[in-house]
Amino acid sequence: MVPVDDFPVIREDYVVAEAVKIMRQFFHQQDGTWFGFQAALVLDANEQLVGLLTLRRLLQAFKLRAIQDHLLTSYAEVFFMPGGSHQHMEITVKEIMRPIGAITVQKDDNIFKAVRQMVERKINLLPVLEGSELVGMVRTIDMFWIIGELLD
Repeated sequence: MVPVDDFPVIREDYVVAEAVKIMRQFFHQQDGTWFGFQAALVLDANEQLVGLLTLRRLLQAFKLRAIQDHLLTSYAEVFFMPGGSHQHMEITVKEIMRPIGAITVQKDDNIFKAVRQMVERKINLLPVLEGSELVGMVRTIDMFWIIGELLD
């Protein structure tokens, strides 16, 4: 489990470009390989955790933006949106984040409960709670190493 304080944190009202800048600060390169977190914790205006922004969701947002740009860059734009008004259509983190919802485990839960949640929900990152407080995040790589140790 990675302690929650080690993860990048962003706000749900940030535009995607702001989120990318923050997430990039948590990456580093070593021997030609990039290391870092593949997600950021998303907080609302009350500083409550409301979701996760994953690299996969970011890539989907870039694809969506490319489609928007393609559709809006047409003859219709010349007549109905002079000056390229589509450039103001910014995608926010809230629009593309994965809501936390009920997909969590408790800190003292059995390791196989976490594995089952991750496999059934097809997720690579799972919030870990102690009561109702977020204390960390468990990643698939963490599960891989723990299960490997159990098999030794």
